[in-house]
Amino acid sequence: MKFSLLRSVLPHLALLITLLATSNAQAELDFHPGKRVRLANGRYIHYAEYGVPTGNLVLYFHGTPGSHLEVGLCDEELDESGIRLISINRPGIGNSTYYGCRRITDWPTDVDQLLAAMGIEGAPFGIIALSGGAPYGLAVARAMPERVTHLALVSGHTPPGAPVVRGNSDDMIDLLRRRPRLGNFGIGLLDRRLNRKPDSIVKQVTKSWTAADRKLVLCNPKLKNRLVANLREATVCGPQGLVKDIGLLGSCWGFAVAEAAGVDVSIWQGGCDRIVTPSMAHYFHSQLPGSTLTIDPKAGHVTMFKWHVHEILKNF
Repeated sequence: MKFSLLRSVLPHLALLITLLATSNAQAELDFHPGKRVRLANGRYIHYAEYGVPTGNLVLYFHGTPGSHLEVGLCDEELDESGIRLISINRPGIGNSTYYGCRRITDWPTDVDQLLAAMGIEGAPFGIIALSGGAPYGLAVARAMPERVTHLALVSGHTPPGAPVVRGNSDDMIDLLRRRPRLGNFGIGLLDRRLNRKPDSIVKQVTKSWTAADRKLVLCNPKLKNRLVANLREATVCGPQGLVKDIGLLGSCWGFAVAEAAGVDVSIWQGGCDRIVTPSMAHYFHSQLPGSTLTIDPKAGHVTMFKWHVHEILKNF
């Protein structure tokens, strides 16, 4: 039974492991080891800073899979923008302490304690939430509307039950929500398969990518290496944090999207995105009155942020 279920999810899990196994060039990697802050309950939150220390404060909530290194795909643009960006690892990602009982609605408390420990308690901030980071951006906007200057949802994934066209990773999300142990097992299995036949897995996985994403990542060694580092960081302490993150994305978020309507919101979506479909962006737009919606018909899941990062950062 386990192996029949695993076959259905292997192509999606392979996206993570393929990128970990297909790059040997490390010389150009810009690695940000980051720092850790201890929270009131003894857990640690791991984060890194980008941009300009004196700039307007923006928090970055990474995708799934992802880590604090994810925003490094656009670090040149961040330096040019003049903002101060803090990219935060969720529990179990990077060197943030794994917390098996966590909920999406716990995230605002973690963020508040992190900022207080950094000496910026009570400061206003903007949020960029990418893909699987969307529920966390909305949760913070809902909990602290008086502090959130702007929320940018980029290729944001919707909650379960939303009337949207499903993306090509949603079957995996559903399966790992029900069978988290399968995710831990599957990542290890794919590691072994890729050691034997990496080219066949790469060919299989890239078929499901949009042409724009494939060209951006696989044909640009610098960006590819940065993405490799990001994905390695996501599972540096094991797969359980990532598997938990996937499960929470596919579970009840604990609040309605419309409850975050008290802040300024922009929605950014690639028209060719097969992971997060354009209908998801339209759903967010319908639930958040006053939000702005930008759809680039030629962009995919990764390219939407890279191509439009300058426009997104102007909101802050």
